[in-house]
Amino acid sequence: MQPIVNELEEEFAGQVAFYRLNVEEPEQAQIQQQYGLRGHPSVLVLDGDGQPNAQFVGVVEVERLQEALTAVIP
Repeated sequence: MQPIVNELEEEFAGQVAFYRLNVEEPEQAQIQQQYGLRGHPSVLVLDGDGQPNAQFVGVVEVERLQEALTAVIP
């Protein structure tokens, strides 16, 4: 998934902010719990108000991620 996310990060630069969490870091556990992130890899797309818009667990096709990201761009 990392190459796909890297590609999307470049494609959506300046339009969407990307944040990466490491499940090994305890200080990020609160964020994981808050959004119910349990699988690996997980992708959570938030709208401009910080509300979940789409969530994916496991390997996802780039087109599905592009659609989810495009949906939250004002």
